[in-house]
Amino acid sequence: MEFTNQEYADIVFTYGRANGNGALARRLYQERYPDRRLPNFRVFQNTFRRLTEVGIGNNPARGVNSGHNNVEIEEQILEAFTANPTASVRKVAEDLGLSRWKVWTTMKKDGQSLSWYGGQGEDPARRIQFCRFLLNIDIEDPLFLRSILWTDESNFSREGITNFHNLHEWAAKDANSHWKKQKSFQNRFSVDMWAEVIVRTIIGPHFLPENLNGANYLDFLQNDIPVLLDEAGLLERERPIIFQQDGCPAHWSFAVRNYLDDCFPDSWIGRGGTFPWPPRSPDLTPLDFFI
Repeated sequence: MEFTNQEYADIVFTYGRANGNGALARRLYQERYPDRRLPNFRVFQNTFRRLTEVGIGNNPARGVNSGHNNVEIEEQILEAFTANPTASVRKVAEDLGLSRWKVWTTMKKDGQSLSWYGGQGEDPARRIQFCRFLLNIDIEDPLFLRSILWTDESNFSREGITNFHNLHEWAAKDANSHWKKQKSFQNRFSVDMWAEVIVRTIIGPHFLPENLNGANYLDFLQNDIPVLLDEAGLLERERPIIFQQDGCPAHWSFAVRNYLDDCFPDSWIGRGGTFPWPPRSPDLTPLDFFI
């Protein structure tokens, strides 16, 4: 979507009036030019940035790229992800006829890479630290990975499959098993399912309460999981089980953590556990991909 030179001038002028606030600049621009196409708030930021980086003295007629086309491309990329945060880099690149590298670099330059990856703040560093731990632990303990009991839960409904604390945002709709497409149905249903896997053994699925909280999740740990493990023949293992769970609110209750400390002393993975689980990291478990 291309803007005229006059529109770009007005965009920069409005961005200055807003003192560098893209959202405010967008509102001011809409008030001043109600009949014009309204730019995305990032257009104000990126236009000003490109102006400071490229300047206005470069003339395309002299064989020098003014950066004008590059600005337009970056705006299209950013608008594509603003319109559909679940789109993948591959999908956006195909739709716009661009390379994936161009899409990646634009998002990184815009400062959006961490949030698009599904992590914020210190999340990426924690994920890397945890991955390095898993990659090196088998040197010290060859049976560690084969002792992990991976667990996860998801909500199944007539509208699709949803895991509210695990939603991916960097995946195409046709490739994301947790993508939920809104539909209207006269009759609705919803069930929460839990499953776990250790080495090649799948346990479950098992029905969970509709509204999972710390109290009923603790009851599930105390009364249901021992039965499931016994049925799978896992209670008589010579090597103790290393229990894994993510950091959803029900898993974080004080009573749940105390119970796990008692049942799996120094051997459970999770938020507040012996081995801290990195937040927003469903892609680190086999259940998210294969179950």
